[in-house]
Amino acid sequence: MTAIKHALQRDIFTPNDERLLSIVNVCKAGKKKKNCFLCATVTTERPVQVKVVKVKKSDKGDFYKRQIAWTLRDLAVVDAKDAIKENPEFDLHFEKIYKWVASSTAEKNAFISCIWKLNQRYLRKKIDFVNVSSQLLEESVPSGENQSVTGGDEEVVDEYQELNAREEQDIEIMMEGCEYAISNAEAFAEKLSRELQVLDGANIQSIMASEKQVNILMKLLDEALKEVDQIELKLSSYEEMLQSVKEQMDQISESNHLIHLSNTNNVKLLSEIEFLVNHMDLAKGHIKALQEGDLASSRGIEACTNAADALLQCMNVALRPGHDLLLAVKQQQQRFSDLRELFARRLASHLNNVFVQQGHDQSSTLAQHSVELTLPNHHPFHRDLLRYAKLMEWLKSTDYGKYEGLTKNYMDYLSRLYEREIKDFFEVAKIKMTGTTKESKKFGKLRHTS
Repeated sequence: MTAIKHALQRDIFTPNDERLLSIVNVCKAGKKKKNCFLCATVTTERPVQVKVVKVKKSDKGDFYKRQIAWTLRDLAVVDAKDAIKENPEFDLHFEKIYKWVASSTAEKNAFISCIWKLNQRYLRKKIDFVNVSSQLLEESVPSGENQSVTGGDEEVVDEYQELNAREEQDIEIMMEGCEYAISNAEAFAEKLSRELQVLDGANIQSIMASEKQVNILMKLLDEALKEVDQIELKLSSYEEMLQSVKEQMDQISESNHLIHLSNTNNVKLLSEIEFLVNHMDLAKGHIKALQEGDLASSRGIEACTNAADALLQCMNVALRPGHDLLLAVKQQQQRFSDLRELFARRLASHLNNVFVQQGHDQSSTLAQHSVELTLPNHHPFHRDLLRYAKLMEWLKSTDYGKYEGLTKNYMDYLSRLYEREIKDFFEVAKIKMTGTTKESKKFGKLRHTS
């Protein structure tokens, strides 16, 4: 596993400026065993980003390729399945649940422990660790960035590092100076050991000589780490404040949407109300004319005619869907019906009285025409009735029963009147003809006597 870890660090993570901290060999639960590796990594540059990377061995060659990566911030739940018994299965809850089976329980536990410490060290967010042994979850993590995140794991401390060009050149020069290095490896190793001891002694003397500077440097490093911790705390508080501001802005946006919706509804409601008021409102003057208007005078008849037309327009208005369910609309329609009924009764009663009055007046004029022996002229009475023509049309369209009854009464009055006039006409004619005959006979006798 160490060789694989070094290979992954060299080929995949070092080019991306990442450090590999923990690795576990897994396969997907319930499927054919296609092994891959889950890697816990951190970036070498600040701000530090912690990721879980899935690495898979290529089918066409003996090399590994990066398949998918998740940030630790997106991890919600780590489920180890069983906190007591050894169980290689575990789940990681990102945007969806990923079910894994580790090659060994030890690798699974080491990986989960690393995830917990990375969360405590860098994120300080609440990740739920379910069915995980309390021994794996430590209470604190060392604050030094160069310290091991996995709590002293030698594999994490001893990170693989490639030799740079200068180091390679120095080793080549050293090996060239030791011609016997190839044939006598022990002598070469012995010489290297002696030179290393000399270098260690020189280093110790140099360190002891600069102990004061080292102490000062260590103190500065401690202070710098404390400042880093304070900065991270401030950043966390700023992030919480930004989250609060975001929530408030979302509430304001929702409130603005509701206000816009309310304004739109108010405009629509006002439009409907204006429509009803403009088309179903009858003026007080028209109402008074229908209730009390004078049907005998020309001005009163004109006012009643205009009021009746306005009432008919209000009653025949084309209502929009839902208007007929409003209580105010129902009440107004009932009011219009009552006004129509009242005015129709007044109009029918008045015209019946007019018919009776005209019949009486026309009978009185018959005696005036008896001298000329002609039927009376009815044109003045017809002109009086023509004033009610529009009202009769209105009555015909609104209350045909009353219109038909009024027409029948008018025909009855006319038929009786004409019968009486014709009868009187023949009586007068008979009287005149009889009187003329007697006078002529009497005149003839007187003439004969003389």
